[in-house]
Order: sequence, then C-alpha cells, then structure tokens
Amino acid sequence: MADGVFPVQGFGFLANYNGAFVSSSAQAAMQEIADTNANSIELAPRIFLQTKTSNDVISDPGKTESDADISAAVAHAHELGLSVILKPMLSGLDGTTSGSQIVPTDPAEFFASYKAKIVDFAEVAQQAGVESFSIGNELGSLTGQQYASYWTDLIDSVRQVYHGTITYSAATDEAIHVSFWDQLDEIGINAYPPLTSKLDPSVDEMIAAWNNVPKDNYWAAAMDHKSPVDFFHSLATEYGKQVLFTETGYRSLDGTNISPGGWSGSTTPDVKEQADAFNAFFQVWSSEGGSWFKGAEIWNWDTDNLYSPTGYSPMGKPAQSLITDWFGGHGQPPSLTENGSPIADVIDVGSGNDIISGGLGDDVILGGAGNDTITGGPASISELPTTTVTVTGYGTVVDGVGAQMQLLVNGHQVGSTVEFHNAADSSEYQTYTFTLPNSDAVTSLDVGFINDGQSAGGDRNLYIKNVSVNGHDLSIPDATNPSSPGTGNLYGNRAIHFDMSDHQSLFVGDQSDNDTIDGGAGNDVISGGAGADVIHGGAGDDQIVGGPGTSTAVSQLYGDDGNDVIKTAASDHGALLDGGAGRDQLYGGAAANVMNGGPDADYLSGGGGADIMHGNEGDDTLKGGTGPDQMYGDDGNDTLQGGTGSEFLYGGAGNDKLTGAAGNDYLDGGAGNDTFIFGPGFGKDVIADFHNTAGEQDIVQIDRAIFADFGALQSHMSQVRSSVVITLDSNDTIELQNVNLQHLTVDDFRFV
Repeated sequence: MADGVFPVQGFGFLANYNGAFVSSSAQAAMQEIADTNANSIELAPRIFLQTKTSNDVISDPGKTESDADISAAVAHAHELGLSVILKPMLSGLDGTTSGSQIVPTDPAEFFASYKAKIVDFAEVAQQAGVESFSIGNELGSLTGQQYASYWTDLIDSVRQVYHGTITYSAATDEAIHVSFWDQLDEIGINAYPPLTSKLDPSVDEMIAAWNNVPKDNYWAAAMDHKSPVDFFHSLATEYGKQVLFTETGYRSLDGTNISPGGWSGSTTPDVKEQADAFNAFFQVWSSEGGSWFKGAEIWNWDTDNLYSPTGYSPMGKPAQSLITDWFGGHGQPPSLTENGSPIADVIDVGSGNDIISGGLGDDVILGGAGNDTITGGPASISELPTTTVTVTGYGTVVDGVGAQMQLLVNGHQVGSTVEFHNAADSSEYQTYTFTLPNSDAVTSLDVGFINDGQSAGGDRNLYIKNVSVNGHDLSIPDATNPSSPGTGNLYGNRAIHFDMSDHQSLFVGDQSDNDTIDGGAGNDVISGGAGADVIHGGAGDDQIVGGPGTSTAVSQLYGDDGNDVIKTAASDHGALLDGGAGRDQLYGGAAANVMNGGPDADYLSGGGGADIMHGNEGDDTLKGGTGPDQMYGDDGNDTLQGGTGSEFLYGGAGNDKLTGAAGNDYLDGGAGNDTFIFGPGFGKDVIADFHNTAGEQDIVQIDRAIFADFGALQSHMSQVRSSVVITLDSNDTIELQNVNLQHLTVDDFRFV
C-alpha cells in the first residue's frame, strides 16, 4: 500500500447484531475497506442499558457481538493489513442512542457494572492483539469532573489487562469537558462540527468553517471560542497527546455539512455534497494536521456491504474514490502560509508545501511532509516599531446601519470607527485592521460597541469572534465582558476589556529567537534567523542555514535523511552541523564549528574558526578553512585538504588522500594505503604514520615544481633522530616520524 495521508486512516465498522462481524458480507466489506488504501478499522460492538436511567450494563444476546466473533474479526483485519481499534458503544434498549442522555440513578452502581463490561472487552482486545482500545463512546453526561474518580479506577483496571493504546471517543461538544484526558494515551474525538448553514455550500466555504470560530454561540463555546482546527490542536498541546478522530463522516444528503453527526434534517440524497464535504475535510486535515494529529476513522462502512442511499457509508459513491485517492497518498495537500507572532509560538502543520515564518520568540516549528520554506525569525532581534491589531466578527444591521465598533488602546481610540454587518456563516465574517506606534507601555485594549439600538427593524448587536495583536490571538473567554461574560457577544454599548499589563512582549516582541525547527519529509528550505536554533531537515534534500547562535549557546543543524546542504550563519558563534544519511554538503562559518558528515559520501568545508570535522562513513571530502581545523576522514576512502591554518588531518580507515596545504600541519593517514600530497608553500608539516611495510604502502606525492624527481629529492632528505626530514627551505619541511631513511625508496614517492 502507498504511503497514506495520515498515520491512521480507516473506517468505523458497527455491529448491530451478534454475528455481524463474521458474516460473509462483513468479510467482503473488510476487503473493500482494505482496497481503499485504509490501514485501520474500528470495530464497534454494542452494549446496552435497559433504559437511559438504568444502572446495569448488559450484553444483549441478539445484539451484542460475541467475544469469539470479535476475535475472529480482528484476525481477519490483521490478515488484510489493517490495525484495529476496538470501541464498545453503549446505548439504551429503550431507544436511547445518545450517550449524553444516559443518566443512571446510581452512578456508583453504574460505573461498577460498566467497568466490569469494559474490562471484559479489554481482555478480549489483549488476547486478540488489538492495537488500540476505546474505553467509552460519547458518554457526555458522565465524563465531567464529578465522575473523574470512576474513570481513573476504570482506566487503572483496563491497564492491568490490556497493554495497547488506550483512548476515549468523545462527542465533538463533549471534548472540552472530559476530565480524564491526561490519563489516556491519546485524545479520541468523534469529529462532527457543524460547518455552514447552507444546503449546497462550496468546498471553499466548508474549508473556511473548519478554520473559523463557529457563528453559533453554543458551538463557539464548545470549541473554547476557537476554530475547530485550533480547538483540537489546543487539546493536543494542553495534554501533550495526539488527537485521533475516532469518528468523522458525512451522510449523502442535502445539508449533511450543517449537522454532520445527526440524522435529522433533509432526506434528499446528495452524493455530491458528501464528496465535497470529504474533499474539504482532507484538504484541511492534510495541511493543518501536523505531528499532533494521528488520523481519522471515517464513519462508516456498513457490515452488510450494501449501498446506502442517504447513509454515512461512502460505498459506491463519489466519496469512495476520493477517499481512496487521499488514503493512497495521491491527494495534494494545500499549501499554507503561517506567520508566527512576536512571542514564542508552536506551529505544527501537515503535508503541504508550506511557507512558515516564526517571527520573534523561541518558536517550535514542525513543517510536516511537503517542500516547505521555513524561516525561524528575523536576521536580528530588535523591537517592533508598530503594532497591528485585527478584530474579526459580525453584527446585526438595523434600519440600514450595522453594529459599529471602536478600538481603544490605553483608553484612547486607535483608527476609525468601523461597522460590522450580517454573516450567514464564518466565511462572511468581517475583519478590520488597526495599526499603532509602539511607544508607551500598553496596559489595556478595549473593543467597544457604540451604537446598540432597537426598533421595528430589530435589535442591533455585535459579535466578536477573534482579536489578535501582531498575529497572536487574545483569549476572548479570559477577557472582561460585562454584557456576556466569557463570550465575544456585545450588547448595550459595552466593551470587551483585555488587561495587557503583563503582555508587553506582544507589542515589542520577545528579545530572544532560539527556535526549534523540524522540516519533516520533503525538500525544505530552512533558515533559522537570529538566535541559537535547533534545526532538523527531516527526510528529503534540504537546504539549511542556521542562526548565528548566542554567547551561551550554538545552533544545532541536522540534515537527517537526504542530500542536504547545511550552512552556518554568516556571523555565527559556532554551530553543530550533522548531515545524517545522504550525500551532504556542510559549510562552516567564521567561528569554531563541529561538523559530522554522516554515513554517505559527504563534502565538509570549514570556515574561519577552529573546526572539528568528521566525515564518518563513506568516501568523504573535507576541506579546511583559515583556522586550526581538526579533520577526521573516519571510514572510507577520504580526501582531506587543509586550508591556510595549521591543521590536524587524520584519514582513518581506508585509502585516504591528505593535503596539508599552507600552514604547519599534522597528517596521520590511519589504516590503509594513504597518499600525502604537497604543493608549493606547504609549510612545516608532520606525517605521523608513514607505512611502507607489512602490506601497506603509503605514498608521499610532491608537485614537480618542488622536486622534479626522486634524485632531486634525495639530497634534501636527512635522518633526524627517529624521523626523516625533507627540507625545501626554512619555511617548508616534511617530517616523516618513526621512519628510517635507508628504508625509503623511489616507490614511496610520486611526482606530479
């Protein structure tokens, strides 16, 4: 199977009756799933309560899949190359399908019964070799803080019998309230955020909805007043765990994007809208889903393996071929342009060909797959002369006049009064930009509503969705809003007040820029900018230029896999350059650098400092600079060429060529048949290990302009204690240590 778009990509597989997983249709369906380039399947057996208020969790003999059938389904999935998530799903035999409606009369009794059932499933999962296990599905009424101790006990009990990855599958609007994310291995979300309010939205409109704060106040709060992408990312960042969409999908009917997780609404079949919704999904998550995003289980593929006219299954619909292409790695992720703020940012994106700039601050940038251009920050650190504030939102229009807003900084208006109008969805929000000079300290920032009013035409209000300072989003829930605390909704000519006293760096920028950058797969161009950076090129042929470092720290530049070009900054404080695998080119700067070529044939060039260069494995070329470099060829047939400094050259294993060049150099060929090369102006050099016995034959190669032949050379050779010294003049000598003059012959020299 080709490399896919996500590490985990598969389909949900729901058993509505005992035996569904092992029917002939289910086996055919699993083959169809594998044929979509999926690498995973989510087996979802059902368990039950009698009613939504019951306390006893039961397996219904006719509806709950047996342990033996689950094990057989796991084995069949593995035969097809699919990893398995086992996700038991609890509902009521009274027709209760939503876990948020389950309200047991005795929570302690319920959790004791539920734990016993889940531990039984965990034992089956362990015995069958299931890779991941979900301990629950959309039990939103029971996952808050008051129930945390029950879940802690359940998780501890599951870990005693199951040793794979443990997750929980939260509803989209439940995820913000789950009290035990920190105890799991990954964050599982059934991702069905509403997108637009249209029956026939464009793909671009649905992409915009993933990247904007929802217009609906309920969903805005459920997303912590962030876009769905930013909210899911924030969970991963807060808990330090990857996010997996344990469900996501769309029915093939009109308006499926309006309420993706529901069965109400239109009944008109629309396979195109389903395909468009998936198109938007893959474009968003292939580009936005960085290392924090593990993948998705698409809901669902029916075990009866039949076409479903308005159901979730993409089988036989345009969505199937679209999913197959993306799962096969044939989709093209959109390119992103990401600009960091003037303080420390985390930028972690997916696999498009992205353009990323971290800005000031100690940023963490993960480029993901794709041919990225990454700039850690500016070339030098200085305070920002101006600040840009952006305000995004919408307002109601009454009597032809929209909601008007003023931006106040330190109590004084900045820029003009602006007017917001209606928006059908997030793609129609309006954004206004304000610029102010950075001079005095900024202690307050207020977004003020100034023309509230009511008439027969309606009630004029203002809804603020985002406020940013120099690209950094301010937290609206943490601001003071007397008209609607915790939201961006403004009524009655009130203002949202941000206390900026402790956030001065947002305006002038952090005074450090020590970035951590990983280009990921692809041919990346990475520049560290100011500061001491740690840069990994990742797989691909990368071009890396490090930052200048600081007085206390140097940049660390790693090419990783691929044929990389790695350079230090023009005026660096020193750096570590490591080519990794591939035929790399490493270039030192003015200061002392440490350079490691890696396992292949590499080219290392020193700069002005006292560099330490290791070719490592492969037939490497090492070239000295102006400083007293130390060059080690290590394994392979290496070429070491000194610069103008007095250098140490060590060939190591292999048949090496060592040229001291100018300066007073120390040459040691190591094992192998080595050649020591001398041209005009070679200086006072020492050959530490000249060998011409026991099967080894080193050669001293001399330019004919110095000595025409062996006869001309002989009169310049003399025995000085245990060494043979060749003297051209007072400035140019060659000392062959531990060599007897009588043992040297014409065969030990070459004249070119």
